Parts: sequence; C-alpha cells; structure tokens
Amino acid sequence: MELTRRRFLGAAAGAAAGAFGVAACSSGRPESRAFHQAIVVGSGYGGGVSALRLGEAGVDTLILERGRLWDTPDEDGTRFTKMLPADTRAGWFRDVPPSLVPSFRGISVNAVAAQNPGAQPIQAGICDKVTYGAHDVFRGIAVGGGSMVNAAIAAIPTPEQVRAAFPDIDPNEFLGTYVERARTALQISYRDPGWFEETPWFQYARVGRRYAETAGYGVDINGSAYSFDYMMREAAGEVPRSALDWECQYGNNHGRLGSVDQTYVAAALKTGKVALRPLTEVTGIRQESSGEYVVSTREIDRWGKEVGRDEIGCEQLYLAAGVLGTTHLLLRARETGDLANLHDEIGNGYGNNGDIMVSHNTAEPVGTQQSLLGMINLDGRGDPDNPVYASMFSLPLPVETNALGYYAMVRTGDRAVISYDRQSDTIGIDWPQSHTDHLIERARMVFDRVTGANGVDYRDDLFEGKVFAPNTVHPLGGCVRGAATDLFGRVNGHDKLYVNDASLIPGYIGCNPFMSITALAERNIEAILAGRR
Repeated sequence: MELTRRRFLGAAAGAAAGAFGVAACSSGRPESRAFHQAIVVGSGYGGGVSALRLGEAGVDTLILERGRLWDTPDEDGTRFTKMLPADTRAGWFRDVPPSLVPSFRGISVNAVAAQNPGAQPIQAGICDKVTYGAHDVFRGIAVGGGSMVNAAIAAIPTPEQVRAAFPDIDPNEFLGTYVERARTALQISYRDPGWFEETPWFQYARVGRRYAETAGYGVDINGSAYSFDYMMREAAGEVPRSALDWECQYGNNHGRLGSVDQTYVAAALKTGKVALRPLTEVTGIRQESSGEYVVSTREIDRWGKEVGRDEIGCEQLYLAAGVLGTTHLLLRARETGDLANLHDEIGNGYGNNGDIMVSHNTAEPVGTQQSLLGMINLDGRGDPDNPVYASMFSLPLPVETNALGYYAMVRTGDRAVISYDRQSDTIGIDWPQSHTDHLIERARMVFDRVTGANGVDYRDDLFEGKVFAPNTVHPLGGCVRGAATDLFGRVNGHDKLYVNDASLIPGYIGCNPFMSITALAERNIEAILAGRR
C-alpha cells in the first residue's frame, strides 16, 4: 500500500494514541478551553434531532451553527425578505439572490433585485448557491438549516424507496415509528380538501393535477411543515400573508410552524441541557490522545466581521452540517491528519436525488394568485423503469403566466466524489455534464408524455434559456452509512464521532427527502443513546 502523507500522519496519530492510551477527557486540557459532553455541528434536521434527544437524555450539549438565528425583526418589521424583490437577506454574503427561478419572459430576477431601494449591505443571508461541475447546489444557512428555505413539502417515501435506500431497515419500522415521530415533532399539517378545490391560490395545482392524470400519472398531495390552517386564514384576510405574499425560498415571516428552529431546536433549548451558538463556523476538528475532540471555531457578526476564535472540547462529536459542511469537515481533518484514521469512503457516494427543474405552457389559466408553499406532486414512483416524483409550482405574478413548473426527481445511477483541495481549503464535486444529461434524458421522457398528452409546449424563459435546469436543493451522500460509517452513523476509525444528516443517504431517495432525513436521524440517535449496534 502506498504510504501517502495522510496515511503516514494517520499511522503516527494511531501510534500516539496507543502509547498514551485513552484517558479521561479532562486530562491535559487547558483551563481556558470550554468543555461539553457533546457538540452538535449544524442545526438542520439531523442536528436538531440530535440536540433534542441528547438534551432529553441529560447530556450537556452545545449546538454550533454557521448561520444566523432569525428571531429578530429588522427595521421594516420583518425577519425575512420576499422572493421578489429580494434584498441581501436572501443570500449568504451575496449581492444578488440565489434564485431557483432566475428569469421570466426575458426579465432577470437579479436585475429586479438590483433595483430594490431597500437593499441592505451584503450579509449572512439565509440561502447559498454553489456551482459544482454541471449542476448548482442550493442550501439553507441558518439555525434550522434547510427547513427555513424549502417548500415545506413533507413527502413520505414509499416502502420500495425505503428498501432501496436502506436495505437493512424494515420499511414498516421506518415509516410506522420514525417517520411518524418526525411528523409529530415537525407539526406536519394537511390541507382542507374542500378549500383546496375552491381556492384561487391552488388553481395551478388543480390544473397540474389534470395534466398529470391526462398523461397517465397519479398525484401525491403532501403534508406540509407550513401551517395550512394559517394559509387558509391568510386567504381570508385574517392574518398577515406570507406563503401568499412571495415568501418561501428566503424564509417565511409567518406560518412556517414546522421549521427546525421552532420545533427541534426550540425544544432542545427548553431541556436546559442544550446551548446554541449561531454565526459560529467550525474551522477544524481534531481528536487528542486523551480521546477528547477539539472543535476550532470562528465567530462573525451579521455583516461578516470576525468577532472571535475559540477552541471547545467535547467527549462526543455529532456532525450534522449538511452534505457539503459535514463532508468538508471530515475530508479536511483526514487530509491534515487531525482525524487521520478516517475511512477512504468519506467523500464517496454523492448524489443530487435526481433533481432537475422544468416548465411548460398551459392551455388554460393557472391564475394570478398562487401559494408558494408546495402541495401537489406528479407521482410516477411506481414506474419500475423511470420512476419520477415532481413537485408542482407556478409564479404568483399579478398577470396570467400560463406557466407550470416542476421540481422533478428522477432516477439515475450516477454518483460523484466530493474531494478536498488543501491549498484553497475548499471541496469540489466531480459532477460532469454527462450526469446532468442523464437527468435531462429521464425527465424529458416524463414531460414529453405530459406535454404531448395535453397539447402544450415546453418553456425556457424561467431558466434563462434552458428548458431543464440542473438545480438541486437535495444533496445526499458523501458519508454513506454502511461504508464511511456504521449503520447508525458512527464514523469508522474514531470512537464517539458521529454523522447524523443527509450525508448518510446514498445519493438518491426519489422524493423530497426532509422527512426521511429526520426519521433516519431519529433512528440513529435512539440507537446511539441505547448503545445498539
């Protein structure tokens, strides 16, 4: 075996650990270094679950979160910006919003945002966009993670999807115990069927349902982490509007009751055993010869000014910083020798859940009022050759758009490797154009059928001249369970180091994944606390 620098450092670290033994975590620690029994890095679905269950078990726990805690209104009385026009609260230190739908009939969303007279300086906004090869990845950066910026679509995987993603888990157990636990904790709500059939705010969804059925597809009407009761009151003019007033991708000022900051994290803090440090980036992790993990941090203010650096020790370290964050931390620590015993599988198995966006014309009106929180999905998951799940959306402009959009998830076998560049301290994802071409090919088979059956044409004006846009908000993998970790997220090579987020899922599950991520995290932390292997 070639003795690379990393393997040399790993051997040296292992020898040191063997020579000194694993002593109590307090041994040799500087008095100035704070210590917690557990540190959770990240506060999205996996981090929120981990922190709450640790707190309930009486474990002294600290949550470290790179993004803001969005609990204080600005001078305009709101916490979050609208999607149009958006201000700099939208993007993570970006002067233009990272929009999933960047144009309409030749009008650029960025150009509109540039004209926003209320724009603030660039800041720690709530959403980030990163381009890796031939696809773009969008993610929430905030206390609450992706739960703050998604369309709140609480999709439930089919038993077949559970078997494919998690062959070792009984689908009845996963769906009946852990998905139900997630459903309760995230306060998932369901629409009133009578209201849905009459309200103008979901006219586009009823049109989309007819189009799917005409093409021979079923539909799935999902639950939501946004309160449908609140939405009905919005429509009746009884409460301030949010989902019905251009708020979704950059946060909701009202109605998003099932976001992780308001559910898991809030409940964790109420245990009295959990503390939270927002705007605190983890810059490194290492394990000392005593067995103690040391987390290096950099704290900033809202405008990006560094206000402090720190080192914090812990006995148990839980990584839940999302696919990009968790994998970056582990790859950096492996390559520098700070956690040199990490498995070579770390970085492998990345997938984008088959995500691809597409739009087509409609022959009938979709309405001039649309809810931005998703409810209805073209559901072709039963197709063994080309399964698809496609969340429908439209554009709530004050003019008729005759546009129906989809956030589609199709199946390919393509996976990529996440790699680390030490010189720039960045990660990269080898996502070639051929991977995106395969997604487009699969999606085109579905939507050729939809457009052909309904006699309509594709649109390319929503995605700056593209019919299919390679955007993903569902990155998965990089620390796949059963390879880089055991089947409960214990990281191979280091005791009491855990991954508990979307990094564990092998690249694809085939529907909006936050319920699956949350359920898996619940199962993992239950097993870890009980000592199950």
